[in-house]
Amino acid sequence: MSADEIAAALRRRVPRNLSGGTRPAAVLVPLEERADGEHLVLTKRAEWLNHHRGQIAFPGGTIDRGDDGPLEAALRETYEEIGVRPDHVRILGRLDQVTAGYDFVVTPFVGLIPSAYRFRVNPAETEEVFTVPIAALMEPGRLAVAERLSSGGEPVYHFYYEGRDIWGATARIIVQLLKVAYDYDVVHP
Repeated sequence: MSADEIAAALRRRVPRNLSGGTRPAAVLVPLEERADGEHLVLTKRAEWLNHHRGQIAFPGGTIDRGDDGPLEAALRETYEEIGVRPDHVRILGRLDQVTAGYDFVVTPFVGLIPSAYRFRVNPAETEEVFTVPIAALMEPGRLAVAERLSSGGEPVYHFYYEGRDIWGATARIIVQLLKVAYDYDVVHP
């Protein structure tokens, strides 16, 4: 699927906003178009952070008072964490807000970045940056759905890829993207 097709799929819907949550945050869902298809860019958060330490995540974070809204926060945080310049991102659209631990309400933006980007990892926030092919995430058996719901009443998803467990809000955002842009169907237990 091309970036234009993903953008069109995102434009055909109105993203859902959540009420509640006392900590607004935003993330960028970076995509790279490669010869073998689209790849998601993910990070492993540093182990010494106060929130979500060591977890697989999209670049992003809390919306600061100086930010001109969630998109600016997502782009600022992406630059701070992995060195992707805001002017190198083509925003394709927005997904539904999701909740995350510690009372965060996260606004995810999908953006295309140049292929094989030369990331600059900020070791104060990020331990690692890596990519995952979209096609690999949609392979049978790659997604596990827990029988229980999260404390917020949402499904608990786990994507397993190359020894990594991608779960929580990050996995819910990925499921959303796959459903909207790739007609992915999740079978719940």
